[in-house]
Amino acid sequence: MKVITKENMKEKLFRFLKVYAVFMAVALVINLPMEMLIPTPEEKHASGIIIFYSLFNLAGSAVFLFKNYKHLMMGLLSFILGFVFEFTFMRPDWVMNIYAFNITGEIILTVIISAVYWFIPWGVPAYIIKKFKIV
Repeated sequence: MKVITKENMKEKLFRFLKVYAVFMAVALVINLPMEMLIPTPEEKHASGIIIFYSLFNLAGSAVFLFKNYKHLMMGLLSFILGFVFEFTFMRPDWVMNIYAFNITGEIILTVIISAVYWFIPWGVPAYIIKKFKIV
């Protein structure tokens, strides 16, 4: 049985904060600009997007540390969770068109863009962390 010490807890917290910082850096450098630059009918606020990614990446960082998944698996988990959010809570226009079976080339392109968009938040940080041996 492993004894939990104060130093051990500090080390684990520091490790988590390093991982979380990489996840948030990717969100702020890639996802936030993508979100703000891609035109959509709904109103967007940078502060709301940052709060969302703060919580989303909290979960992603924990999954990464506890499961030690590679970047492809992390990206797929992010993609799946993102699409669950899109189809259950966010429901943008393209999701409503899919529900109405109004599937056009534009909708298919939007789904592909959204898939890439949702793969990035956990896939890219996991790649960076493993590639540069950050933890």
